[in-house]
Amino acid sequence: MSVIAAKKISVKEFSEMDLDENFYYELINGNIVKKQAPKPLHQRASMRLSKLLSNFVDEKQIGEMFASPIDVFFDDYNNTQPDLLFIKKERSFIVTNNDVEGAPDLIIEILSPSTQRTDKREKYKLYQEFGVQEYWIVDPNNKSIDVFSLENNRYENLFVATDNETIQSQVLEGFSLEVSQIFI
Repeated sequence: MSVIAAKKISVKEFSEMDLDENFYYELINGNIVKKQAPKPLHQRASMRLSKLLSNFVDEKQIGEMFASPIDVFFDDYNNTQPDLLFIKKERSFIVTNNDVEGAPDLIIEILSPSTQRTDKREKYKLYQEFGVQEYWIVDPNNKSIDVFSLENNRYENLFVATDNETIQSQVLEGFSLEVSQIFI
């Protein structure tokens, strides 16, 4: 991932730019960040998580799951495309016909070599600042999942799960999964 603009720009300016369609772009703190398409290791984890989470959310009828690419607008200088996100039914008003306008309840980022720094630092801070209640960082290379929960406006690391360990979500009450289900 690389920053491609020399000055801080707004979401409006960002949306008007003609960018190379061979890449994906996000706006983080006014900086355009270019990223490549995910690799198969990333996509396998994404598909498995998406399937498990979507089945749970649909069965319980508690909200809606989305997968990248989907624009999430936090403010005039932040527009990200999380790998996966969940929005509770009672907060469905933040979903428009075009995008998501506001903080999802749960965001999941799946690390790739090129996104690791941004997902662990910049997006961690951004999601914490804008009130994303739960943030998962999925690491396919280490076969682990970090789960962070927002407590008193700060993320607390609930746990790092690997191998046959089970994670539970506070946002998706009743949902749990064994990490080995994701990294087969």
